[in-house]
Amino acid sequence: MKQAWPILTVALGLVCQPVFAKLGKSNGFSGEVSISAAYSSNTSNLTNTDSEFKTYRGEDQEDSSGLILPLGNVQYTFGSRSQHELFLGTTRSDVAIGTVALETGYRHQLYDGTKLSFSVLPTILKGEVWQDPYLENQARKTTDESGLAYRVQLNNIAGSLFSLDLAYGQKDVDDEDSGSLLTAEEAQKLNRNADIFYSKAKMMLPISRTVLLYPAIIYSKQDADGSAMSNDTLGAEVASFTSIGNHKFALTLSYLNIDYDGANPIYNNQKQKVDQWKFFLAYEYPSIFNIHNLSLVGFAGATSRDSNMDFYDEESWITAVGVNWKF
Repeated sequence: MKQAWPILTVALGLVCQPVFAKLGKSNGFSGEVSISAAYSSNTSNLTNTDSEFKTYRGEDQEDSSGLILPLGNVQYTFGSRSQHELFLGTTRSDVAIGTVALETGYRHQLYDGTKLSFSVLPTILKGEVWQDPYLENQARKTTDESGLAYRVQLNNIAGSLFSLDLAYGQKDVDDEDSGSLLTAEEAQKLNRNADIFYSKAKMMLPISRTVLLYPAIIYSKQDADGSAMSNDTLGAEVASFTSIGNHKFALTLSYLNIDYDGANPIYNNQKQKVDQWKFFLAYEYPSIFNIHNLSLVGFAGATSRDSNMDFYDEESWITAVGVNWKF
C-alpha cells in the first residue's frame, strides 16, 4: 500500500482494548476529533511536486513544512448485541502504528469472537506525481495518480490472538510518460500503473497487564504494467502498546525488503532492490484539564527507503502534538 506523510497526519490516541470487547459500548453514534500542530520533512525525487522541484539536477529534493492537522472518525453501532458497525474516518489501531488513511466500511462481530471488517480507502492511492520523473535539467510536468483500495480485516480470528489484514488496490497514473526520452519498448518497462495486493498477519502477545506486543509478517505484490516497476515485498513489524500510569505509548518498528522484477533501462538495466525501515512513536495522556474525554496526543516517526539506485532513495520524518476529543 502507498504510505505518505501527508496521509499520516493525526494522532487520534492509543488504546489497549480488551481482546474480546464489543465493537461499541452501546448502540448509537460515537467517535473522536483530533487537531494537531505538526512539522514534517520529505526527501524524494518522485513525490515532491512543488514548483521549486520542477527541474531535477541530480541533487536531493527536500520539502519541509508546518501543518495544522484536523481529522477524526465516526461510527454507528447497532444490533441486539452491538455486533454491527458502520464507520468512517481513521482507526485508532492504524494511527497508533503510523499507517493512516480515510476509510469507510462495515464491521461485524461474529459469535465466535471474530471481528470482520470490509472497507474502502478512497484516498490512499491518490496524489500528484511527475509525468516523467526521470527528466534532468528541464522542466517536468505533473499529473494525478488515482485509485481505490479495498480492505478485509479479520481480528481475533475464532476468539484467538491472531489477526489478518488483506487489501487490494488499483493505481492509475493519468498521463504516464516515464522514460519519455527512451524507446517505446524501454519506456514501457517504467509504466507505473499497477494492481497492488497487500497482506499482514499478526499475533497479540500479552507481556503483562500493561504491555502488549503485536509481531507481524507483511507480504505485498505490485503487479505493474512496467516490469521494472513490478515488485514483491516481504517484511516484519513489531508494535508495542504500553501504559505507565496515565501515560499511554505505542512504539512500532518495521522493515521491508522490496525486490523488483525487471531490469530498469534508466540505470544500466539493473533490477532495483530496496531496504525500508520505519519507526513510529505515539503518545496519549487522557483527561487533561480534568475533562474526561479530552486527551493530549503526540507522535513522531521516520521512514528511510534505501535503494541500490540513488534516484529512488527517500527519507521522511514527522512530529506533532495536539488534542483529541472522544464522543
